Amino acid sequence: NNPALLIREIRRCRNGRELRHIRERAEGLMKKYIYQEVAIAFISTVMSEVNDELIAQSIKLSQAEMDEEGHERPAAGFCWLALGSEGRQEQLLRTDQDNALIFENVPEEEHEPVKNYYLKLAEKVTAMLHEVGYDYCPGDMMASNPSWCLSLEDWKEQFSKWIFEPSPKAVMYCTIFFDYRPIYGMKELSAKLTEHIFEDIGAQAIFLGFLAKDAVQNPPPLTFFRNFVVESSGEHKDEFDIKARSMMPLADAARVLILDAKVGKINNTFRRFEKLAELEPANRELYEQAADAYEILMRYRALQGLKNKDSGRYFKPSELSKMERVNLRNCFQPIKDLQTLLTLRYQLAYLR
Repeated sequence: NNPALLIREIRRCRNGRELRHIRERAEGLMKKYIYQEVAIAFISTVMSEVNDELIAQSIKLSQAEMDEEGHERPAAGFCWLALGSEGRQEQLLRTDQDNALIFENVPEEEHEPVKNYYLKLAEKVTAMLHEVGYDYCPGDMMASNPSWCLSLEDWKEQFSKWIFEPSPKAVMYCTIFFDYRPIYGMKELSAKLTEHIFEDIGAQAIFLGFLAKDAVQNPPPLTFFRNFVVESSGEHKDEFDIKARSMMPLADAARVLILDAKVGKINNTFRRFEKLAELEPANRELYEQAADAYEILMRYRALQGLKNKDSGRYFKPSELSKMERVNLRNCFQPIKDLQTLLTLRYQLAYLR
């Protein structure tokens, strides 16, 4: 179960079943790393490389299948994007898919057939990824959705609309799509989109205020008596949502601050904080604490997922040891401090 060997084997796979087998072996390797307390930064890098290769091979196999079916490949190239946790290189356990596709601009008369080809390809790829073990996104944030399979020009227009008309729904989309990362194909398409986004943000500085406002919506998850804030009803009643209550507030804060710093090539949350610590010496300690907290939270989520054989998102605080509860509580202070920083920096008290 050497990572380099797994990647070589992925490139020799000929169907989704074989890819699934490799992914299961990779999860066994990740489990060993977690229990050996290997650094999360290393584990996330290894698992991202494996995930990226699984996606790339799924695309290659799907394109070959379309060739056999007689679908002519368009001259316009494309780039497959990972979104969400895979875009941030933070997907340790299998979760649902979040992806998108950019294709090169083409003359108007060619647009529909080119888009139809890439939609068909995306349907095959997402189906194969589902076979590998990545569930379909319940919100349909996938390249097989016509809304997220667009030409470069259409993607530029979409991001411009979100940036210049930051409605609550637009901001919600931004928290998903702004973490995109090119996985396969013409990565220069992704670079051109990033360049456009930073130009728009520069022209619409208040947009970052709306992102910051969204990032402070979830306060630190402790009650007045320092108990964990748990779900009050539903399927996960009395369970703690580590993703929504503690990981996303940190990821959201890091995203706003790194966009403001005009750094476009770092997607991973704890690496974003490490970069921010370099750029802002006055806040170095806070950013380093936030980076450490995020790595700890990633480890806890992975441990809970391995224990409960699920995504690790929900668990009962009562089942943690006293030391584990203390460690988790210590992760919540940087959330509070970051939200104070965002509130002051972006003058959120005056933003309506």
